[in-house]
Amino acid sequence: MHTAAPPTFTVGIPRASEAEALARVHVRGWEVAYGHLLAGEQWFGLEAIRRRTTQWTRWLTPSTGGNDDGTYRVGRDAEGSVIGLAASWPPRDPPPAPPRELSVLYIDEAWFGTGLGRVLAEAILEGGPASVWVAEENPRARRFYEKLGFALDGAARVEEQLGNLRDVHMVR
Repeated sequence: MHTAAPPTFTVGIPRASEAEALARVHVRGWEVAYGHLLAGEQWFGLEAIRRRTTQWTRWLTPSTGGNDDGTYRVGRDAEGSVIGLAASWPPRDPPPAPPRELSVLYIDEAWFGTGLGRVLAEAILEGGPASVWVAEENPRARRFYEKLGFALDGAARVEEQLGNLRDVHMVR
């Protein structure tokens, strides 16, 4: 019996020229993760893609005052198209915070279950201790982070700008 080869992807450093593609994956990732919790063009439509494109351009272009302390990775399919992204900034948690925070991780839903999310996360975290904030009502993401060794530490916060979305804190 012949089985199909697993999909192939690469992980690398994103380029500013990929900002719109990164924004599209980022916005679609929000829609998949938070569509049941948030509504509106500001989160999921063209406005959101324009805003995220501007963000990614700024983050990836140091001369624009981008986030110089950030670490960024992109997943690309065999044709070079952006299919996932990850970012880390210094922890927002008070000391003694883990040295890394997984700040952003989204992949195209067609790539769920392929290992891309794990590879992107580890490319950012390098196997070390880290923290992540995740929506309490995002059980898929919470299970994913548990598989990476994260556990709830009891901290939580409410994101007022996101309609009082409740985030929980996980560490490893």
